[in-house]
Amino acid sequence: LNSGNLPPSDAVRVEEMLNYFPYTDAAPTEGKTPFAVHSELAPSPWKKGNVLLRVALKGQALAPEAMPPANLVFLIDISGSMSSDERLPLVKSSLKLLVDKLRPQDKVAIVTYANGTRVALTPTSGSQKAEIKAVIDSLSASGGTYGAGGIQLAYAMAEQNLLPGGINRILLATDGDFNVGITRFESLKDMVQAKRKTGVALTTLGFGVGNYNEHLMEQLADAGNGQ
Repeated sequence: LNSGNLPPSDAVRVEEMLNYFPYTDAAPTEGKTPFAVHSELAPSPWKKGNVLLRVALKGQALAPEAMPPANLVFLIDISGSMSSDERLPLVKSSLKLLVDKLRPQDKVAIVTYANGTRVALTPTSGSQKAEIKAVIDSLSASGGTYGAGGIQLAYAMAEQNLLPGGINRILLATDGDFNVGITRFESLKDMVQAKRKTGVALTTLGFGVGNYNEHLMEQLADAGNGQ
């Protein structure tokens, strides 16, 4: 849009277009309510006599130091389809940025999958940044995509180290190309939906162009109580 071109229609996501803009809604008064409600009314630009109503919720912003400790599992697709520059190399540089934000009370485990699954890093304190980054740097892409097995192992790792009242989350980084083990979309979704009851959320980080499976990534995150 900035360069004067329209994006392909399939790439337009209404919620992402809306979420792009900073609305500068006022935060709630500290200590009184968890969120503030704002509304705005305007004439419809496309139908005379109609009006548009915008209702916005603004939650309290938590300072990073006030957040509860985190139990994170990086679940990384290292199959052959992840070898191009905009996939695994981008996953690695992205996750290292996240590692920089970890606190000593946070713990990270790394699970990988290709033809099989592997625990690349057992739960490690956020104070051990060099060790975590070294494991991330050592990853390389090849083989098939046993995504269902990776998801099962990641949940097992997260449940093993569950923090009651903490942040318990799996971050799945993949192009969504599952071709080994359970590959049926509904079966994968049902498995994740059943696992959300454990208190562990699943957030999906989609990488790639071309055969990137956005539909699967979005549906898994919805089923897994994540983003």
